[in-house]
Amino acid sequence: MIEILIDGIVQKVNPEMTIELYQTIQKNPTKYTNSTEMLALYMGLTTDELKDLPVDQIRFVEGVLSSHILRPNPDDVVFTFQHDGITYGLENDWGNMKWGQWVDLEVFSQQDKITDSIHIIMALLYRPVTIVKGTEYKLSPFKSSEVMERAELFRKQLPVAYWFGCANFFFHIAKEFISNIENSTKAKMKLIKMMTPITKHLPRWLLPKVLRDFTSN
Repeated sequence: MIEILIDGIVQKVNPEMTIELYQTIQKNPTKYTNSTEMLALYMGLTTDELKDLPVDQIRFVEGVLSSHILRPNPDDVVFTFQHDGITYGLENDWGNMKWGQWVDLEVFSQQDKITDSIHIIMALLYRPVTIVKGTEYKLSPFKSSEVMERAELFRKQLPVAYWFGCANFFFHIAKEFISNIENSTKAKMKLIKMMTPITKHLPRWLLPKVLRDFTSN
């Protein structure tokens, strides 16, 4: 959070785009091409409230936000992160996923639901870390009853950049398997044989379309 003093009142503003902000913008992207609407959204004000503030203060706020707003690099996957004193880690035991976790990932990652469900997907993928050994870590057991509470926390406070990095991480893994393979029946069969042990432990939402086509034939 950054603190900005406006008319003697301290406004706390998160300079990073949260999942909640991203979802709001995606519901009406044309509206938020307007800089006033975007600034009001970030500051938690109405546009009328924003327009009543002094010009010099608003210009200052714009300058502060523009120098801090995160522009996510989709290649940067975040395996672990800390929030409110808790370390969360990305799922790392795909072969032992719980049934509820698997089914929910399938349901909430449907094309028509995925943007509105980013926070839920993230809550399904990330859990508190219990043990860390070097670069390896162990997560707390998956509990369906904890997902929605964690999802709401993530929605309001987690940078959407974490989601971009996570989604693209899986795409790039799969892409590596096909980047240097010939477009031939023999190559496709080789790919299927190589990918089957991996894909059988992954929900379909983690596979790019080209691999879905190969593994479903």
